[in-house]
Amino acid sequence: MKIQAINGFKDILPDSVVRWQYIEQRARDIFERFGMQEIRMPILEKTELFVRSIGAATDVVEKEMYSFADKGITMRPEATASIMRAFIEHGLHVQQPVQRLYTIGPMFRHERPQKGRLRQFHQLDAEIIGAVEPRVDAELIAMGQMLLDELGLSVSLELNSLGCPVCRPPFKERLVAHLEGISTGLCEDCRRRRHTNPLRVLDCKKPTCRELVQDAPSLLDSLCSDCDRHFHEVEEALSLLGIDFRRNRFMV
Repeated sequence: MKIQAINGFKDILPDSVVRWQYIEQRARDIFERFGMQEIRMPILEKTELFVRSIGAATDVVEKEMYSFADKGITMRPEATASIMRAFIEHGLHVQQPVQRLYTIGPMFRHERPQKGRLRQFHQLDAEIIGAVEPRVDAELIAMGQMLLDELGLSVSLELNSLGCPVCRPPFKERLVAHLEGISTGLCEDCRRRRHTNPLRVLDCKKPTCRELVQDAPSLLDSLCSDCDRHFHEVEEALSLLGIDFRRNRFMV
């Protein structure tokens, strides 16, 4: 039997490695220009870390994680949770109250392989921990924009806010009530999500669901005063930086 790479896992051959190295070095140059420091975490983490941080009812945790159930460990599906675990475990906040960290490396999700989506993929991740000002959000977006500009890539930036523990729960109640009224037209996944993770229904890509949620309540119209002010200040900062964007209330 001919042994080949596993479906969804791809070899990066020498003629491609040069391009990967170029992108990674451009990212490092930009991150470090902004005072970021590199951190490297293990590929394997305790499953509970992702269940608690991403959410038990999310598609990532329910369907997409590579987990070893008998060991309670998972191949990391994203980097943020691991960075936060390392930040807390090693007391980095004691060394410096505001930490500016980035990492580059492989992540793993058990998705259906298709063009542009593999089960092992690489992520560039930048986190600023310990600062909550709107300018920090704008700064992170600006770093991403600088990298895309250096790589000659043109993209559109969409913004939304998920609110906070003050304004999100009452919005969820309004959303669930709305979804109950249209539940018969929703896809099977969205009918289940309306109870477990109703915000994800807004992000469904199926045409019938997208049409049905057009009249759903908007979280942007339900933000508390603090979240509303934060969101507007992020928009103002991006405008000052000359970064174009548009609002997308369906993005979660």
